[in-house]
Amino acid sequence: MELEKLFKEYYRPLCLYALRYTQDTDASEDIVQECFTALLSHNAEKPVPYLYTSVRNRSLMWLRDKKPSVPIPKDLPVEEAVDRSMEDARLWRAVEGLPEKRRKCLLMAKRDSMSHAEIAKELGISQNTVRNNISKAIESLRKNGTIADYSFILLFF
Repeated sequence: MELEKLFKEYYRPLCLYALRYTQDTDASEDIVQECFTALLSHNAEKPVPYLYTSVRNRSLMWLRDKKPSVPIPKDLPVEEAVDRSMEDARLWRAVEGLPEKRRKCLLMAKRDSMSHAEIAKELGISQNTVRNNISKAIESLRKNGTIADYSFILLFF
């Protein structure tokens, strides 16, 4: 597979995969970029498994160096890691496609664990509008098949 095509298809999923280990967006992006650079000099027959293995290994090295007290996450088989990271990327694309206010309300509530009152104050809208925006955002994600149920979005964020 051509490197440019690989990069376009797998950059974001690989970043999300690295993020599961590092919990650091900048470090995850750096790790993925290093792995793509390494792929240039490594003649991998199967570049996708090579990339996932490289990202995992570099993420674990980063964890050991930067956060030695953090427990090491359980490894997944490469196939499962690819599936999960692709699904994560699909969810993020769908969330990014939501109208701005709905997206902000959803992310503030689920990712940032803010209350409806805190979100309302931050955005200068009513708590009822916050509730409606979150509800409509989740309904939009359900309608387009991004999420099957509400519990998935709670686990993701």
